[in-house]
This record gives sequence, structure tokens and C-alpha cells, in this order.
Amino acid sequence: MRETLTHLTLKRASLQLGVHEQTLRSWEKRGLIRMVRLPGSGYRRVPVTEVERLRNEMSSTQARPAVRLAPPRRDPEALARAVALAETVRLELAGLEENATLDEVMAARRGRAWLS
Repeated sequence: MRETLTHLTLKRASLQLGVHEQTLRSWEKRGLIRMVRLPGSGYRRVPVTEVERLRNEMSSTQARPAVRLAPPRRDPEALARAVALAETVRLELAGLEENATLDEVMAARRGRAWLS
């Protein structure tokens, strides 16, 4: 008679989920997955129920998008602000030197180097 597994090694869980082992470690750190540590060695074991839960969430077609897209406002005030902002950007770009680097432009804007 074969025992039913209740916990998987990190490697086996990552293979079943199709992610890297380090991804599971990161998810544990962020609280997205619960793992248990073996006494003494401290090796991680992933409950089978957690692997099943994550597999269901990852394959769900009902997943919420990470970014909510909203159509732009069309009221006259919003359009006037957009036109004014576009004109400000246009004037600012026209005033830049042609051979200026991004670092030089950002240093002038912020008072410090962009890349440092």
C-alpha cells in the first residue's frame, strides 16, 4: 500500500507548477504560499494543498488583471488640461539642446545626475 503524499519538496512543487524554485521561495517570503520547515535541517516542504491551490489560481481564466484600464475622461475640463500639458511638453522639448544626453537633461531638471 502506498502512502499519500501530504508535502512536496521545493523542487517537485516547482516542477508541478512550472516555476523556478527561487520563485517559490520569493512567494513564501511575500506570503503568497505557505511552506513548512523540517526540524533540524530547515529544508522547505510545500503542502500538496498549497500546490493545488496555486495551480488552480494560475490556470484560472477568471484571474483579475493587474492593471485596470479606464477610458480617458472626455469632459471639456480634462481635454483642456490635456491640451495645456501637451503644449507645455512641446515647448520644453523645443528648448532642449539637440546633443544633450538624458543624464544632462535630467540633471538640469532635478539638480542632480540621473544615472548616479
